Amino acid sequence: MMVPKKSLILAGAALALFGASSSAQSQSGKVFARYNKPLKSASLDLATGTITRGPAVQNKVGTTTIDFANIDLGGFVGVDTGSGFCEWFDAGTKGFAGNTSDLMNDIVFAYCSALLSAASGGPGGSVTLGFYEGYTTGNTTATTTIANFTLNGLPANTASSSFFGGFRCFFLRVTFLNLVPFADGPMGYSWRFIDTGTDGVLSGTWPFLSCVQSCSGTGTDAQGMVDLIDEFCPVGTLRATFTFGTTPSGSYFTSMSMDVREATDLVATATAWNSQNINLDVLTANPIVVGGTWNVSVHVPGGAHTHGTGASAPMTAKVRTTAINGPNVTSPVGGRLTEVLINGPLLNTFGGTTSHTGAGVRDGAFPAQPVAASLNLINLPWAVQATVLGGGFADLSSAYFGVTGSI
Repeated sequence: MMVPKKSLILAGAALALFGASSSAQSQSGKVFARYNKPLKSASLDLATGTITRGPAVQNKVGTTTIDFANIDLGGFVGVDTGSGFCEWFDAGTKGFAGNTSDLMNDIVFAYCSALLSAASGGPGGSVTLGFYEGYTTGNTTATTTIANFTLNGLPANTASSSFFGGFRCFFLRVTFLNLVPFADGPMGYSWRFIDTGTDGVLSGTWPFLSCVQSCSGTGTDAQGMVDLIDEFCPVGTLRATFTFGTTPSGSYFTSMSMDVREATDLVATATAWNSQNINLDVLTANPIVVGGTWNVSVHVPGGAHTHGTGASAPMTAKVRTTAINGPNVTSPVGGRLTEVLINGPLLNTFGGTTSHTGAGVRDGAFPAQPVAASLNLINLPWAVQATVLGGGFADLSSAYFGVTGSI
């Protein structure tokens, strides 16, 4: 059902102007209040579990783009029944920035907690966040779950309290272990109230509300957001779709703060390199895109340049950082002239085999190499060259070089 604005306006006004009554402290369900103090900032790296107070240094080669922006805070916070009983869903449309990698790296959101911080011996704040493709308000279309994760021990309060006592509010940046594929289009994100304050009913940690546009504007934004939040209590059961306003015309505050940041578009490149054209074994490699697979193969032309006619012959690929016009050397196996075409730190090495296909021709593909979905791997230079054995010879192949990308 739709909850009218009036009842929520009155609830917010009562808490903002007169404080919480004793009867309010025992109730379950949605409660709102105004918060006008400065927010602290913190960062959580899920790869290490490290929480850093204040802005964290991001030592990464790749960059990020905000492709869903909703942290224009409206000055109000809202809470619901805790202990995992209630969950709120907000809907919007991701993709306003036109970034096409669709690889979520981190999020930024604002929250408040009345629980004692873990740094002071308490449990800290806790929440389970969810992200979904295809979600619309009222859950009327099929959705695809992209990620669900629980955050525990978040920066919180100086003492154990409740929504009706003291609490502190924070901006938190959460960086994922790996990039998370998250398609543009209709999306949803959820907040499950999993802890409990000292009142024993309401959650001890809750979201900060944002405007679905500029807080001083007159209408919704261009991100497909509406002034509504879905309330599921118990989790999985839609109890209500509610709205919350602070002026007679409404102020579009019914939204939970959230920025979704994804790997900035960077086209992966791959270029053939053979310098002086001494090396006759031809290596081919496709561009390296994070989160995908990388394929490298070798073709031996045959004729006067052969590696024998055996069923299989080994080859080894080495990946370094730079393509060079390298030295010409005499191979210690077979004595043919060959050229070193790559240099720099060794990034990877892997083996494969070639098979004889007739007239001295040999072809072989290395096993597909998985590429981690990591922002750290974007915009890194690479160069690959193979050593090809067989027929009493060991020669270096031609090379490929490029830069890793997000697309």
